[in-house]
Formats: sequence, structure tokens, C-alpha cells
Amino acid sequence: MPYGNEKEMYPDIKEWLLNLLKSEYKKYDIKVYDTHAQILSKFLVQKNFHIYFPDFQSYEIKVDITGVIIKGDTAKLAFVECKLRPITLRDISQLIGYSKVANPIKAIILSPEDVSDPVSYLFRTLRRYDILAYNKNKVIIGRWDENRKELITTSIIPKGEIP
Repeated sequence: MPYGNEKEMYPDIKEWLLNLLKSEYKKYDIKVYDTHAQILSKFLVQKNFHIYFPDFQSYEIKVDITGVIIKGDTAKLAFVECKLRPITLRDISQLIGYSKVANPIKAIILSPEDVSDPVSYLFRTLRRYDILAYNKNKVIIGRWDENRKELITTSIIPKGEIP
């Protein structure tokens, strides 16, 4: 059954992100949260995660799903933005901006729809993957299978990237 709104996607994507992070960061403490209604800096203070991020006060952003990956006295973030409609350049730009501010280890944007025609042209024809870069990472774009509750790996932009 299709999602009625973005919020209905959050529980499935939270679980998927948790499993993805646990498989990659086996010896880390992994937490994943629905943070769509909170400013990230306030969320980090509320959960006492701000101690890991000296610049947390600059995180005046709202991310749909936030993963926190902790080991010892260090932590990393992972972001997922959810869209019900085709992913636009505006959506991608928003996540790139968030990622330049908070530097997550992963930044993923998912939709059960494909990307918009201009985004498809930008990446599939012009191969402009350079615009996905932030710090030393790249935003990953993908199509979400709402029946199987997983990323359709053949849809990933840029191809060959592993979320």
C-alpha cells in the first residue's frame, strides 16, 4: 500500500538505516531517530549527543531521519531525507547544504518515485556527479521500494556508490 505522506515513510526508513549502519559499523553504538520536527542542534542537546560535536550550535537544520554512530568519545552522523514525489534539484541542494554544515558520514535522499526529468538529465546524461560532493563525501540519491522496505540498489545515483 502506498504511503499517504512522507511521515509514513519514516518508520520503515529508520529501520532500514539502523540495519545499514549496524552492518557497516559493527563495533559502534548505533541510534536512529525521526528528527523531522526538530532543529538538529536542539535534538543533539536533548539526547546529550552535542558533546560529540563541538560545532553543534551551527546545526540549525531539520533532517527527516538522523543516525548517530558512537564509539568511545567520538560520533558520526548519518542523514536521510524522504520525499514522496520525484526528487528535484531543490531537494538535493537542501541535503547538500545540510551536509556541508554538519558533515555526516552518509547523506541519502530517497523517494518511491524516480528523480525529476531535469535531475535525470543532469546525472544520467550530463554525468554531473561533482555537484553531489560535500567535504570528502557524496550525497546518494535512490529510489525506495515501499513494498520491500528497502533501497532499490540499481537506482542509486551516482551508480556504484554504496550507501
